[in-house]
Amino acid sequence: MIKFFRKIRYNLIEKNKTGKYLKYAIGEIILVVIGILIALQINNWNESRKQKQQTRTNILSIAKDISNDTVLQQRIIKSLKKEVTAGELLIPIMESEQQIIQDSLDFILKFNDLTTVYVIPDETNTWSLLKSSGVLSEFPDAKLLNMLQDYYNSYFNLSTNFSNSANESRLEIRKLKYELFSDSDHKKFFPTNTPKAPSKKAFEAIFNDEKILPLCRFIRGGAFYFEPKFELVNKKAHDIINYIHKNYKPIAS
Repeated sequence: MIKFFRKIRYNLIEKNKTGKYLKYAIGEIILVVIGILIALQINNWNESRKQKQQTRTNILSIAKDISNDTVLQQRIIKSLKKEVTAGELLIPIMESEQQIIQDSLDFILKFNDLTTVYVIPDETNTWSLLKSSGVLSEFPDAKLLNMLQDYYNSYFNLSTNFSNSANESRLEIRKLKYELFSDSDHKKFFPTNTPKAPSKKAFEAIFNDEKILPLCRFIRGGAFYFEPKFELVNKKAHDIINYIHKNYKPIAS
């Protein structure tokens, strides 16, 4: 093709057809410019396509992070419900004068439910990366961005408040459990798949220690307070997952 255009130029010059040569030269320049513009357009289209694919990949990665969050949130919600139920059984018995226990094994297992310590890992890898890279300013989905900002702010604040207020009392009652119960009594109900009620001394130790009842009240109250808050943030998580699954299909390999 280059030889073809070069031959035309030579013919026009040799025949002194200057006017036609200038027109030809201008046409050739225009063709070159058009070719450059087309190449730039194709490059821009490719870059835009790559950016959209990367954005979709990031969004799907966020959905995976949040899906992991929901598994932990559901475990916490289930455990908090157990703590509320445990408190409703234990506290009235400990507050009563007779302190009559109808089911010794059920009592001790529910007491043990109050010693759960929670660890909430950071599952914000993709979200943190997007925030630090500055691409959120060009995030293509304003609705999803608002949902994500609301979710992560809510979950971070809830996790921080919960960890700061919940674990200290649970660690204390767990420590007391090992101090109050003999090793043989403790092994009867924890950890084992076939729990048995400990000796009478274990129950007397619970009733006689002045720290136990206030801790049970505090843990039960905290569980009652935080359980609906985890339910709410869990709903926000599922709303985001459903929105992403509806609007962002996985990229075919």
